Amino acid sequence: MARVLLVEASPLQRWLLCRQLRALGHEPLPVSSTIEALARLAEGRVPVPVALVAMGLPQDNGFACGSALREAGVACVLLLADAPRATDAWWARSLGLGVSEGDATVLLRPLPLGTLQRALRLALAQVSGVGDAQSA
Repeated sequence: MARVLLVEASPLQRWLLCRQLRALGHEPLPVSSTIEALARLAEGRVPVPVALVAMGLPQDNGFACGSALREAGVACVLLLADAPRATDAWWARSLGLGVSEGDATVLLRPLPLGTLQRALRLALAQVSGVGDAQSA
């Protein structure tokens, strides 16, 4: 089980993703913005190895949020994109925001539970080693 910081502006999407994360045995830490996410991390009481970040945040975007979270110590960031938005042109523009392809994994919505489970397993393996990720 891992703590997963969930940055999603939509209350409905936060609720759904929290349900999915709990079903997979993880502890979601839901927030609605980059500012809330950084404040939650600044509390320092809860280490967070992985963040699941929506691309369509109102004040900024998922790549900018992901960069801020990595600077704050989150080792791995998974980015959620709606399928129509995740075109090759969109990805190319997004890379210009300072995130290289190896720094983030983009997951397309709708997000099946199996896809989320595999992505979290891989992310946790990157953070803590293959042995720890087997329980993801």
